[in-house]
Amino acid sequence: MGRFLGNAEKFSDKQVAETLEMLVGHGIARGASDIHIEPHDRFVLVRYRIDGTLRGIHKLPRATLAIIMAQLKTRAGLSADETQMPQEGRYRMTTEGHDVEIRLSTMPVYGGEKAVLHLSIQIGTPQDLATLGFWGQGLRALQYVLTTPHGLIVVAGPRHSGVSSTLFSLLNQLNSPLVSVATVETRAKHRLPGINQTYTGSHISVLEGLQATLKQDPNIIMINDVPDGGTAQLALHAATTGHLLLMGMHADNSLAAVLRLRAAGVEPFLLASGLRVSIGQRLVRKLCDNCRERYALSLDDQQQLAEQFGITTPAARKRIHTLEQSATPAIFGDVKQLSSSPSHITHLWRASGDGCAQCQHSGYKGRLGIVEVLESTESLQRGLMDRGVSSIAGLQKIAVKDGFVPMALDGLIKALLGQTTVTEVLRAVNASA
Repeated sequence: MGRFLGNAEKFSDKQVAETLEMLVGHGIARGASDIHIEPHDRFVLVRYRIDGTLRGIHKLPRATLAIIMAQLKTRAGLSADETQMPQEGRYRMTTEGHDVEIRLSTMPVYGGEKAVLHLSIQIGTPQDLATLGFWGQGLRALQYVLTTPHGLIVVAGPRHSGVSSTLFSLLNQLNSPLVSVATVETRAKHRLPGINQTYTGSHISVLEGLQATLKQDPNIIMINDVPDGGTAQLALHAATTGHLLLMGMHADNSLAAVLRLRAAGVEPFLLASGLRVSIGQRLVRKLCDNCRERYALSLDDQQQLAEQFGITTPAARKRIHTLEQSATPAIFGDVKQLSSSPSHITHLWRASGDGCAQCQHSGYKGRLGIVEVLESTESLQRGLMDRGVSSIAGLQKIAVKDGFVPMALDGLIKALLGQTTVTEVLRAVNASA
């Protein structure tokens, strides 16, 4: 970027446009989800969120801030003269061979204005479920549910946890010329040919969008976010009257999502009869396959790990080994040496201290989903209709007896197989849960 940064005060519109394209292009090339442009006393710092963590990449001359902010606002249809109030907008551009939608957020801060550019690459085909991190009994349950004509599929997680990717992976498998598929979305994230996508906003609420969609009687409906109890109740009614309904939710995990629906006023019998599966998920950094390191655990390490994940009984340790054995060929290929035995965990994996060129010397490359799939079994349905079962722990106790693998345990299995680290799993979820 050197040739653009020497005389910031004399930047032409073309140079500013080229600088912005370069910044976004660098972000796309590095797999960044957003770009932060932040004013400091002597320079403007440009940081990229890569694999969930921010990295400072560029320092621009302080004089570039005003002209870059002005052009960003113009592109996003915002007021270039307004610098004392937050603003939000969006625009599209093509760079590095990708069609990118950019959601711009500006905020007055000490020293000027800060801008955050959220990057959404318009992908052609969503990833399949196995690539997203599903395996074993959870994957089989999802594949079965996708063959059913009606019911509710919930996908839950906080922001930036991959919920949209999972929803569109499910939609992609369901999409067919023989069925009508409709979505009601709060923002444009992915575009799938053959699907009728409706976007809500100031002109129409999610509830109004769902009501209008139901009048057209589609076979399959997806709502990427449920804002209120009225929408949740209508969605459950639709799921029990002939529609297959996919619902995204902001919730800690699959069990919390189900209890939140019940707390929103959905009748327990309706929830029990309509729910098919509830998915919980997080994203963690994936170890670089080229430079990751396997290491043996000391007795103290083994004891600490057992306490962190609650695997203190012989039955729990044996279950870990059994799950690792089943996960190895299912998704992760041929691992010649397992990291657990029926009695204890022997090895783990970590990032290389120096990294390599493939991971830009970070030790990590890409992100991986750690997931849980809660099936609607007969015992779970009875628990949902029992007002006495009102806690996550109560529902989980029922689900585990039916083979439920909690998210933290899924993360531990992936850490044993060298996909991520225990530190990443503990950062993303509460292992004791």
